[in-house]
Amino acid sequence: MNYTIYPLYNGAFTVGFGSQEVFSNIENIPSFCFLVIGDDHTPVLVDTGFDRNWIPGINSTALRKPENELPAALAKYGLHTSDIKLVIQTHLHWDHTGGMGLFPHARFIVQAQELLYLQQLPPAQECSHCPAHWLPLMDCFDLVNGTTTIMPGLRVHLTGKHTGGHQVVEVTTASGPYILGGDAPFNYDYVWDIIPREYWDKFRQGPGHDQFWHAGVRSQLEAFISKHSLTDTDTPLQNIKQLPGQLILSHDNRLLNIPRLPG
Repeated sequence: MNYTIYPLYNGAFTVGFGSQEVFSNIENIPSFCFLVIGDDHTPVLVDTGFDRNWIPGINSTALRKPENELPAALAKYGLHTSDIKLVIQTHLHWDHTGGMGLFPHARFIVQAQELLYLQQLPPAQECSHCPAHWLPLMDCFDLVNGTTTIMPGLRVHLTGKHTGGHQVVEVTTASGPYILGGDAPFNYDYVWDIIPREYWDKFRQGPGHDQFWHAGVRSQLEAFISKHSLTDTDTPLQNIKQLPGQLILSHDNRLLNIPRLPG
């Protein structure tokens, strides 16, 4: 089956670090979700964007017009959030999970390795996630291990590195394959190394800090992992450079001028 990809602009955000001495602000980062529609007209969503009321950091900000709210963006294609039955999460960072709760009938494709990774996450790195986005929805997760065909012409590949269970989506189109790569090329290990650990307590006090990790997150993760008998495996990671097709990333501002793929 062939698909058409529609980039959905979700707005832009700036993550503030409070002091240039600590780390420069990450400014005006565009964010995209992707609506993927097959020849059979079945809609699939890849990622759900960010919640502008929950951005970690110091004086962090977000810009989003009403037409870029996810329900409004889907409405342009004649879709309601209740029409989306399948969402593929490239990973569970806060800027990709903000809209998960908007989809009452959706199943969420997540790599099992992502949950195992989260269970062992160093405390400083908790600021990259908002469990309030996904913790209540874990019973709606369909867990996969490594390369998996989701639908004819639609596959996911475990790439890891950016997060332990990061995955990309290979989409077959009439013009050949595309790879919806999420944040696959980016590895932030150096950030955790160069920023003093005590700084992260300040960083946590951004908008929505009341939804941050709480004491029960890891116990809920542990219970879910035990219930589903998840264990670390030797599932091989895929090198995105070796996957066929054009790579499309989630924060590429060139997508503002690309209404559909293939064009």
